[in-house]
Amino acid sequence: MQQHELAVAVDTALERLHLPEDLAVVLFQSVRELLMNVVKHAGTGRAEVRLESAGPALRLIVRDEGPGFDSRVRTAAPASLGSNGFGLFSIRERMRAVGGTLDIESSPGQGTTVTLTVPLTQDSLPTVDDRPAPVGSVLPAGSFRSRTADVTVACMRVLLVDDNAMVRQGLRSLIDGFTGMEVIAETGDGEEAVALADGLKPSVIVMDIHMPKMNGIDATRHIKSRHPETVVIGLSVDAVPDNRAAMTKSGAAALLSKEAAVSQLEGAIRRAVAERDSLSDVGLPPTLPSPGSSQH
Repeated sequence: MQQHELAVAVDTALERLHLPEDLAVVLFQSVRELLMNVVKHAGTGRAEVRLESAGPALRLIVRDEGPGFDSRVRTAAPASLGSNGFGLFSIRERMRAVGGTLDIESSPGQGTTVTLTVPLTQDSLPTVDDRPAPVGSVLPAGSFRSRTADVTVACMRVLLVDDNAMVRQGLRSLIDGFTGMEVIAETGDGEEAVALADGLKPSVIVMDIHMPKMNGIDATRHIKSRHPETVVIGLSVDAVPDNRAAMTKSGAAALLSKEAAVSQLEGAIRRAVAERDSLSDVGLPPTLPSPGSSQH
């Protein structure tokens, strides 16, 4: 949350915690949305997140020392509460979908504490219907997005490619906060990325390098040879010069480390799109990859 000027103190006594991936993604997104509420409404630069065991359940507590609100009103019907009230309602429904609960303690001038509680035993975990889109699918309407649907500007259509579901979820949460961008699909391997690029024709692809079946370098080369107007931004845990050179040779506009993506991804996308559009304006073709270039 550093990019939003929010310092978050994390407190946990749990050394090891193995959660089903779907549950981990739901909790990640829910806590992030609660912290974004702090950024937007609490008027404070600090929040606390506590993770603790509660018998056969896991408890996540998000607290701020902002102005607070009347929680009896905010937990009523969301339609009359604006975006903040609807966000809390949405998180509550998400918790119900995994057999958990959301509790709010707040009053004017006393800050806000939101507690998420979810069962940890496998038998008590119901099927998650409102889960993030499966690999390779177009995101459905109403998926986990903090942005409203009534966008009036033309959106850059973004395809996410990474074999780690948590990384994809984090990237989707990040891009959802960028004005004029929308994640339309995601996948975890390079071969499917090539197929999705053919079918969906995204304007931007955020591409991991290391993936099964086909790595991001080869996938980028295939995509750019078929769709030279598509902007590809590469991601890697190790954005070393050799990887950067290989991605650039394959047609990517840039390669960012995953650590730097939080602060640099938006700027990299906008610069690459602006450069592509400027070349188009003067009648020059977008950059094509070198024939036969490939690196694993």
